[in-house]
Amino acid sequence: MKERAKKARHEAYVLAKERKKNDHRTIQLKEKMKQGRREANAQAKQRRKNDPTQIAFKARLKKDRQEVNKQAKEQRKAREDATKNAERASKDARLKAKLQA
Repeated sequence: MKERAKKARHEAYVLAKERKKNDHRTIQLKEKMKQGRREANAQAKQRRKNDPTQIAFKARLKKDRQEVNKQAKEQRKAREDATKNAERASKDARLKAKLQA
């Protein structure tokens, strides 16, 4: 008997939860909240877009990125030159060794 009562209470709880979840007023409220969040986010994005401090911040980030990329490019080029020179030197050494032998 206790098991059936417990199962019935649980079923009633699950049913009430489903009804509450699928209630049209709850759904409308959720949609209204979502829409409000979307609008608030859009307004905040627009404010950030026009905010002078954000504009300066973005410009500084862009400048920093460009500088880092420039340094990375120089380092890559230096590494490539070093490997080319090493390969050329080894090739020259082998040729000299062949010519002397």
